[in-house]
Amino acid sequence: MSASNPANQIADTSALVLLWCGAEIYDSSAVQRYAQMLDLSRGEELFAICNDIWPHYESVIRFRKICIQKEAKSILSQGDIRQVIIPGAGFSMLGVELVDLFPNIKVYELDAYQMQEKQAIVNNVFASTDRELCCMTVDVRETEECCKSLAAAGWDSHEPSLMIIEGLTYYLTKESVRRQWQHLPEKSKIIVEYLVPYEQVNGNRRAIPKLVFDAIMNYCSGDLEVSHWSEDELKREVGVQLDFCHSLSDIESWMAGERRFFTERHEGWIEIAGLTRCTP
Repeated sequence: MSASNPANQIADTSALVLLWCGAEIYDSSAVQRYAQMLDLSRGEELFAICNDIWPHYESVIRFRKICIQKEAKSILSQGDIRQVIIPGAGFSMLGVELVDLFPNIKVYELDAYQMQEKQAIVNNVFASTDRELCCMTVDVRETEECCKSLAAAGWDSHEPSLMIIEGLTYYLTKESVRRQWQHLPEKSKIIVEYLVPYEQVNGNRRAIPKLVFDAIMNYCSGDLEVSHWSEDELKREVGVQLDFCHSLSDIESWMAGERRFFTERHEGWIEIAGLTRCTP
């Protein structure tokens, strides 16, 4: 990760996540070029604070990102979906990876900050190609504005889409999260990552996520209440069908063949679920 380009210095929390897990997990050469254009220095202080709480926190971010890209590639490889929406994308590398590996899709990324800067980097990465990754400045809590921005950029609201909600659900109310997928047509797919209720985490680990999220909120002067979801809640959601749910223990097992950090489901505190949009 290069720190030589101050014009591409990115916000604290985006930089924090990329310091934990960056281009090394991706297959696309476009991601490697993209990564070289980013300055992650603004995340270094928060990175140190969070690692002091639990030195293995990078495993959480790494496992979640590997799982999400695996499921996204599986869905897109079937060829039925050619539109991807990533709300709260920040400087995530996933959209770059997907649009490079699946040239027939279009990726739409939405966030409230630095999307013009990201678009400039993306345009540089994909210069002289026909890849389509559109970065839009919009508050993802404003669903109508998001839909207008998507439509203006060419999104077809009648065709199924893949929506990837990563690193976002903790900072939104549950109603705001629901609104993310409610405007999608039937047969759309949703991959959603979420924080489980603290009481569902084993007592020896319960303090870790709470301390990390408190540290992030304090560092960023935020006062939002952190939101939690569970597999049972997602099963009861109207308008979507639960297709799968992966715990950190599941992911570590199929990645490494063993469980080193998350020996059982309740040792972890985030999960990744897959949903299909259906008729209520």
